[in-house]
Amino acid sequence: MGARIFVTGATGFIGANLVRRLVTEGHQVHAVIRPDSDLWRLRDLLDRITLHWVDLLDSGGLRHVARAVQPEVIFHLAMTGGHPRGALDRIRAVQVGVIGTLALLEAALETGAVRFVHVGSSLEYGRVARAMRESDPLRPVTDKGLAKSLASQLVKFYARKHGVSAVIVRPFSVYGPWESPQRFIPTLLRAAITGEEIRLTPPGYRHDFIFVDDVVEGCLRAASARTRPGEAFNLGTGVQWTNEEVVTLAEEVSGRKIRVIPGAYPPGPADARCWVADIRKACRRLGWLPEWSLAAGLGRTLDWLRSYLNDQAECGPGSYVRP
Repeated sequence: MGARIFVTGATGFIGANLVRRLVTEGHQVHAVIRPDSDLWRLRDLLDRITLHWVDLLDSGGLRHVARAVQPEVIFHLAMTGGHPRGALDRIRAVQVGVIGTLALLEAALETGAVRFVHVGSSLEYGRVARAMRESDPLRPVTDKGLAKSLASQLVKFYARKHGVSAVIVRPFSVYGPWESPQRFIPTLLRAAITGEEIRLTPPGYRHDFIFVDDVVEGCLRAASARTRPGEAFNLGTGVQWTNEEVVTLAEEVSGRKIRVIPGAYPPGPADARCWVADIRKACRRLGWLPEWSLAAGLGRTLDWLRSYLNDQAECGPGSYVRP
């Protein structure tokens, strides 16, 4: 029946895609789910995975579940959604990043998990005027980046001090099926389908867009590779694109003109003129290389979105609508 695998953040975008891959490979997937989580990404898998309704901040409940499951591998993806907008959001993000990660590391230590894969973020680096390297100091400039960097420090400490077999992966700008509908690429592709007009940031902001299947593959390779305690790996493509270049490529992929209002969307906390991964270490040490070009990934995401919207139209209103 495969390995016993614990996944936090399983209802999220990357987490749900990871769960789908693990189920396909025949693993026993145990998903840690917050009591208020929306299961829309996992509804067709509920008879093939085991759900555990427990908040990461409930350390006693979390350790109780971990003792019952005795996971061999833990994938830690849980984090608050979006960028914090106020004091309560900031507090919650740091709580999940620090207390939640700490509780999970203690559970891994107690149960003797073979590998702990922590999914961090490129936001941990802050702004760097060149390709970001794993050896760069963590200087986050966003609240979410701060929470993620604190979590990474905990993972490194437990790996080096307490012997938890932990590894860190840092995805860059991930896109693909099941992404939150309000984010850039889903909004863009939906506009190609519906003809709606969208607002675009001012010119020049760049991101390293990586297809979610490549990120999942990187997570799986990190789970089995021989690594140093608490070692980190970037998961990106090494190529950055401006938002307006992505619009042009989406038009080519879809064969539709997309109506945009340039400069009408304010830059977000993670928008920068340079944001790209140095992926040489992951290629060398994990034997990993992204397989999806941006054009191919956009095409695959567009096909999925068309299918999903058709299903929603047939079944009635669903979750995948713009807030």
